Amino acid sequence: MKRLVARLLFVPTLLWNMLLGRLLGLRHWWDAVDDHVILGAFPFARDASRLQALGVGAVVNTCEEYAGPQAAYQEAGIEQLRIPTVDFTPPSLADVEQAVQFMDEQIATGKKVYVHCKAGRGRSATVVLCWLVANRQMTPEAAQAHLVSQRPHVNRGLAQREVVKEFAARQSQAQN
Repeated sequence: MKRLVARLLFVPTLLWNMLLGRLLGLRHWWDAVDDHVILGAFPFARDASRLQALGVGAVVNTCEEYAGPQAAYQEAGIEQLRIPTVDFTPPSLADVEQAVQFMDEQIATGKKVYVHCKAGRGRSATVVLCWLVANRQMTPEAAQAHLVSQRPHVNRGLAQREVVKEFAARQSQAQN
């Protein structure tokens, strides 16, 4: 049922995002979270060279509904990890852990990482919030506040998602 609802809402919500971001300029299509991570909406093929110019060498794509501009990524030398997640639902704990590990590996080689879903508000923001918990030793609430300060239209309830709580608990156990 969630998948059906997500598919029915895909075009209207994409058009809404494009109206606010690309046409009216009321929202940024992407925002830097720190020096290594950029959070945003799904990139079109024409965005690959712009991302490359920003130093992006890797992408985490959380969209089930969009495989990304793979040919443009290949041409730009951008590596993609895809963790397909139904829109309006959070990624699984295993997918979050895989994405955080991928981000760490890419950042360690000097690449910036672009993390996206359709709008850069929910699925991708969940991954980035967990990355902040793991790598900046933030609480989920502090990571949420940081995300809102950098990208004001992220979902404001991310820190309360069960997957975030589970991820934070595992991080806490690993540090003890």
